[in-house]
Amino acid sequence: MFGNSWRLGRIAGIEIRVDTSWVVIALLVTYSLYLRLTESFEGLQTGVAVLLAGLFALLFFGSVLTHELAHAVTALRRGIPVRGITLFLFGGATHAKVESKGPGEEFVIAGVGPLTSLVLGGLFLLLGYVGRTFLGMPLAGGFRYLGVVNLMLAVFNMLPGFPLDGGRVLRAIVWRATGSLARATRVASIAGQVVGYLIIGVGVLFLTQGVLVSAIWLASIGWFLSQAARSSYEELQVRRMLESVEAEDLMSPELVSIPADLPLRTAVDDYFMRYDHGAFPVHDDGRTVGLLTLRGVKRVPQAEWTGRTAADTMEPIGEQCSVDASARMDTVLSKIQDGGSGRCLVLRDGLVVGIITPSDIARWLERRRALRA
Repeated sequence: MFGNSWRLGRIAGIEIRVDTSWVVIALLVTYSLYLRLTESFEGLQTGVAVLLAGLFALLFFGSVLTHELAHAVTALRRGIPVRGITLFLFGGATHAKVESKGPGEEFVIAGVGPLTSLVLGGLFLLLGYVGRTFLGMPLAGGFRYLGVVNLMLAVFNMLPGFPLDGGRVLRAIVWRATGSLARATRVASIAGQVVGYLIIGVGVLFLTQGVLVSAIWLASIGWFLSQAARSSYEELQVRRMLESVEAEDLMSPELVSIPADLPLRTAVDDYFMRYDHGAFPVHDDGRTVGLLTLRGVKRVPQAEWTGRTAADTMEPIGEQCSVDASARMDTVLSKIQDGGSGRCLVLRDGLVVGIITPSDIARWLERRRALRA
């Protein structure tokens, strides 16, 4: 959501990624836990405090991941595909087309996240209070703190502002009442922006009281929420504009392709360095057999570029995002977002006739808006 992300693996078939912005929150959470432990328990050794802070930080991250997994697993059980989960600076996001199943499904899937955080909060609090005698005060105190944090996470997520879970619940209710997803998204988006600005206002109030760290965090969270709410509605508008457009209307038809037996060094010098493209179709006897991407080239050491060919390095056509020329562009956009190459080949009668990249979509949208202005 903020930038690059790292792939951690899969849980129950769901890809888990961590945004690089989580490095910031990991350091802050661990340090704040360390300070809390050393201030609450004066006799605690520094090494033990660091280990405990790291342990509780991992449990905190596990709580956020469990919250998102609850969304994802519930979606899967209701027949909704889940592209994955990304953990980022202020929490996490489950990538699933929940709105494709209607307001009832969105209501249930959105509500299960905060409910999971409430259950986790209760369990951690119970463990903290029951474990005072056999776990020791530092461990018990850490579990009680995690309990409070999870309860706060549940309450925060239920604020009625999109894209928080509470905002999705609000959208589901308005959607059911009006029958219009667009109107419901607009209402939830406006609510999200209002909630975001209110949080910023509380941050400013904290700043006037001299509570600098809390003020910065609240202002950052409020700004993030307001921007995410606005962009969510803009994305819906974009999809609605693309519903009536076919892939062949937007594709780049003038493909520059390269022969399969071309040495990789020549492909770099004569194509990647000459054209403003990040990928080129690879042809063999007039038939497109794959796609040579800049990302794929970079994975090959430069010393091997002379001895390898485009066919050796390309991604086979079967592994690429591909659509028929008559496919609707909202479907194509979803495929590009789901795929790893960031582009989609356009086929007609099984032959590649064009390619669509995010830049092509952005240019088309810009022209469309300019004509409507």
